[in-house]
Amino acid sequence: MSAPATLRAISQAVLAAALLAATAWLCFRAGGYFHDPRSGLAIAAWVAVAAVALVPASGTVALVPPTRAGRLAVAGLLGLAAWTAISVAWAPLREAALEDVWRLALYAAFLPLAVAALRDGGPARAVEPALVALATVVVGYGLLAKAGAIDATASAGADGRLDQPLSYWNAMGALAAAALVLAARLATDRGRPRGLRAAGAVALLPLAAGLFLTYSRGAVAAAAVGLVVLALVAPEARTLWRRAGRGWRLAAGWGTVAVAVAATAFVAADRAAPEPARGATVERFADVGSNRADYWDVALGAFAAAPVGGLGTAGFRVEWLRERDVLEGAVDAHSLYVETAAELGLVGLALLAAFAAGIALCLWRAVRGGGPDAALVAGPCAALAALALHYGIDWDWELPALTLYGLLLAAVAVSR
Repeated sequence: MSAPATLRAISQAVLAAALLAATAWLCFRAGGYFHDPRSGLAIAAWVAVAAVALVPASGTVALVPPTRAGRLAVAGLLGLAAWTAISVAWAPLREAALEDVWRLALYAAFLPLAVAALRDGGPARAVEPALVALATVVVGYGLLAKAGAIDATASAGADGRLDQPLSYWNAMGALAAAALVLAARLATDRGRPRGLRAAGAVALLPLAAGLFLTYSRGAVAAAAVGLVVLALVAPEARTLWRRAGRGWRLAAGWGTVAVAVAATAFVAADRAAPEPARGATVERFADVGSNRADYWDVALGAFAAAPVGGLGTAGFRVEWLRERDVLEGAVDAHSLYVETAAELGLVGLALLAAFAAGIALCLWRAVRGGGPDAALVAGPCAALAALALHYGIDWDWELPALTLYGLLLAAVAVSR
């Protein structure tokens, strides 16, 4: 390897390690929910973007994905961040709106940095085991805290559910669900060393325990969807599906859609259902009560009233107080997609769709193409499916630690 190539490889490895460390750091800062850690990291990320763009050895092209689909994903996220900032002009709560701007600014810088770290021979193969290890440490910390071995203060409303260190039990469940899918892939990937496969299998136990102890119905549903997707896209499984015939493949594909739809309906059941069992009780898994339908009704009503530009970012909380039918405080619509429609209108939805479609196309092409890329993206594809479902039924897109975890997964495909 030439000296410039060696320097580039070292730089990419350092950048990838820094992005992983930043994600881990936010995990232990309440998931980055509060202003100071989030804004500080956003500033650092944009400084890093400028540095990567200006260093002659890397060149600006390093930040740009190599395919149109990848560029669509990055452009969609940058556009969403910009439109969020523009919507502050008509948002009802300026301070809350600016918090959203900081959050999207962090996301918009993080994805191209991850692309720069992983493209053209970067350490993409190391991302999957690194993220399994990170989530195992985070969930393990929560398990130790729950057992009393670590002194950690539970967040308000946890009621005994596993919530630390992210400070929100459903987000902990979503992280455990995504990592569980990645660990399952790691344990079954024939291209990995035997020791690494064994480590993936060992990680399944604490991740499954953590998932259960969050008592998060949505996270369990997300894990189920992720595992089904993994069974469809893993190269080892795809060989079996090809032999099974077209009918079985169609049935499996539509079955995955049915599971996702059923999971969404389960978590956001009819408002006439009784109040769900609260706290650390297995009764929650058999209970379909939820107020999400009320949140979504108010959000969709706001979208109908202002379909182009929406209420302005962070505007849902004002609309909820005005239109709610239940006496419950809520600042989020508990769905990335519905809240984007309400607050950012059709423009925001189009930008979010461009971001998601770009990632999906990159994943699809890698899976369809077979070979090393298909093996590389199988785990990220399944884990992102789990996160995409959970983003649709909760507000954890606004928890940066979890979203940066997802963006690292997305970058594995976008950087190819």
